[in-house]
Amino acid sequence: MQQARRSTKNCPAFSPRLDLSFMNAARVVTAPHREIHFVMVGGGGTGSWLAPAVARMMRVIKESGRDVSALIVDPDFIEEKNIPRQNFCDAEIGYPKAQTLAARYGLAWGVEIESVNSHFSATMVNSKWNRLTVLIGCVDNAAARQEMAQTLKGNGVETPPRLWWLDCGNRRESGQVLLGSTSGPKAMQCAFPVESLCQHLPSPAWQCPDLLEPQPEEMSNHTLSCAELALTNTQGLIVNQRVAAEAADYLARLLVHQNLRRFATYFDLASGGVKNYYIIPEEIAAFATARKKAA
Repeated sequence: MQQARRSTKNCPAFSPRLDLSFMNAARVVTAPHREIHFVMVGGGGTGSWLAPAVARMMRVIKESGRDVSALIVDPDFIEEKNIPRQNFCDAEIGYPKAQTLAARYGLAWGVEIESVNSHFSATMVNSKWNRLTVLIGCVDNAAARQEMAQTLKGNGVETPPRLWWLDCGNRRESGQVLLGSTSGPKAMQCAFPVESLCQHLPSPAWQCPDLLEPQPEEMSNHTLSCAELALTNTQGLIVNQRVAAEAADYLARLLVHQNLRRFATYFDLASGGVKNYYIIPEEIAAFATARKKAA
């Protein structure tokens, strides 16, 4: 799977203005758990760079006394054209991306990483008592994100969810990382049990509805020429690494440091600007309302 190529029209416009909302932002609180399970969907542009960060984090979590495991899902095989931008080498050409990443980093860090060489299905995510699951989206197609959105239906309303979805996406020189847990307004009414803690966030699909809409090149009957497809798929050499770094920081703050106070990050490499959306009731309410109207 290649990495997402769009920061979409119904997503917030990028703005470099100074934002002091962090000072009043609440901290994400997760459900009590003894085990953490990562499910990373996509091992291409961003997924291949994010995999080592996830493995290192798993090592830290394991040393803290919690059980930890991971699953990497990707149907693709490594090709020569992947080498310059994705985290693979010539010796790995022809091997499955998911299997290669799982073997490489599972052995390197002594952690349990499994792989599935197929398209992602919501049935691959199973609820388990005392387990916290983090679904990490590193894909470029609406079909996979539609499946990921389905997994959130099992989350509760009045208690912290056991499943979180962190979605990564990018265009040529810009990208975004979005974190969420619900698509239901009822859950958002229970999001802030106290002012300083947040237990629910709007799902990436709620934040940015276009993520679930197929792009022209995804349609089986598209009429794009080879040249047009090549132009559409053009991405910078570093943009995927930047997305992976932002996503890794989200994961570390959510699971290790437990001090995550933002739910969406947008960046632009050309200008060097970054825009964060912080976890305060007013901002989340305005964000969700705007997305609902846009949809």
